[in-house]
Amino acid sequence: MEQKDILSNKKLLNTIKDYARLFNTQESCGLIVEKLSGVSFIECENLSENPKYHFEIDPKIFIENKVLYVYHSHVNCTANPSSQDMLYSNELCVPFLIYSIRYDEFKIYKNISV
Repeated sequence: MEQKDILSNKKLLNTIKDYARLFNTQESCGLIVEKLSGVSFIECENLSENPKYHFEIDPKIFIENKVLYVYHSHVNCTANPSSQDMLYSNELCVPFLIYSIRYDEFKIYKNISV
């Protein structure tokens, strides 16, 4: 799925926004996956020891799904990826979809060398 396609999927983005707003004091996270029925969003528990500033997803969920994007929110800053976001996205070879709760914006980080 192309970046422009995911950002034009308003239904999916609204689902993610609603989910992020449930956790407005910590980072929420999830996966955008490909299923036979199409693209869907899987809500994931944030397993980080410091969920206000970081997120961690159970690796079993990655193994069990065809992951198109890793999603997480930023609570009090822009949707620009942090250096840690870029590092993890590059290591996983999966683009990150980031939502800023404060600024109500989405951004995608994708390693252009992949």
